[in-house]
Amino acid sequence: MSLLVHAYVRGPAGEMVFLDGPPGSDLAGPTTARTGIYGAACVVALGARMLPLLATEDVYAETAAELDALDADCALLLDNLAYVSTSVGRSPDFIEQRVRNIALAIARARSRGGAVVIW
Repeated sequence: MSLLVHAYVRGPAGEMVFLDGPPGSDLAGPTTARTGIYGAACVVALGARMLPLLATEDVYAETAAELDALDADCALLLDNLAYVSTSVGRSPDFIEQRVRNIALAIARARSRGGAVVIW
């Protein structure tokens, strides 16, 4: 199974209407990334707030403050990519690509007044 990230807006009946990105831009990692990357002790120690929630639940960033917090977590991981990569035993490129997919989903959501889900 894969961990996916989607930008979305709410439809007329409250349903999620996904905002498509380029092929592959929905990939946030394998399911094991929930605890093996995003919920890893090193990510928590850096001060990430939203991404570590993936260890136990899906993440919905629906308010401006939640989108800001998720975006800050992405920046934090990218700024500390070598440390995170070494700590979790994944290549920097692997982590960077998935975190950038999350950041791009945030940008898509903001451009349309939407939200982001990672599930």
